[in-house]
Amino acid sequence: MRSKRLSKSFVLLAGLLFYKPLSATEGGGSNYLPGFYGDFGMAVMPDAGTYFYNFLTAYRSRDGHTTTLLEMPSIEQITDFEVLGGRYFAGFFPAFYGIWDSSGPNNHGRMGVGDAYLMPGGLGWKFDKFSIAVFEGIVAPTGYYEIDGFNIGRNVWTFDHNLLFTASLPGGNEFNFTLGLMNNTENPATHYSSGDELHFDYFLGHYFDNGLGVGVGGSHYRQLNADRSPDGTANNPYSAASTIGLGVMYVPKIAERDVMFSLKWLHEFDVTGRLPNDYLILRTFVPF
Repeated sequence: MRSKRLSKSFVLLAGLLFYKPLSATEGGGSNYLPGFYGDFGMAVMPDAGTYFYNFLTAYRSRDGHTTTLLEMPSIEQITDFEVLGGRYFAGFFPAFYGIWDSSGPNNHGRMGVGDAYLMPGGLGWKFDKFSIAVFEGIVAPTGYYEIDGFNIGRNVWTFDHNLLFTASLPGGNEFNFTLGLMNNTENPATHYSSGDELHFDYFLGHYFDNGLGVGVGGSHYRQLNADRSPDGTANNPYSAASTIGLGVMYVPKIAERDVMFSLKWLHEFDVTGRLPNDYLILRTFVPF
């Protein structure tokens, strides 16, 4: 029972992460990773306690010129404290990057600390056949940044407002979606203001009785309003991108703990403003 509950709840705790290559906002960057929320049990809360969560992803532009590795070893806290009937949770998600770019005359590489993701608070509700969660995320500018440099950080604060939903369906199936809105502050070094961003993720999963799950999902991202240059000029076009892909999950017992592993591949299409990418994402989720 605990194994199944873990498998249906780890995505809620995952937070968000810095994502460099997406084309909206200044320098072609965004703090949204396509399909990050699209997985098993987006809105299902685990038992109260402290959890270790590791997110490891590799993504590459399909022209082969840009490759990124990202790891986020994170801590999440789930409580039984309730506000308006919803259980409170919080988390902290540091980021570590390796980025290589050989596009055009460039041949750069950089490794280091990226922009951290803070989740000061969220609430989760469980009903008969569905679960709902809301949380506020904050991306802090802790990564390396310099004007016109090969950067890991973006030098802006991003405030991310999220709604998550999971519905249990007959036959061991479930449907998930997440809707989020991101607001970016002005970059104090360049006085460039990035536009607001909408992201939507979905995932249809099936659970077997042996701790195995399979599913299909994807995402859609769209910039909602124009960036603003220091002189107030509106910069267009707005960016957009969609993904679709497959996921598999397994929950074995290791050292008397139910450890969750999830592997997902996403293919990007209908991309505006940059080259499309392919993504490989491995998640590990362990209760203390």
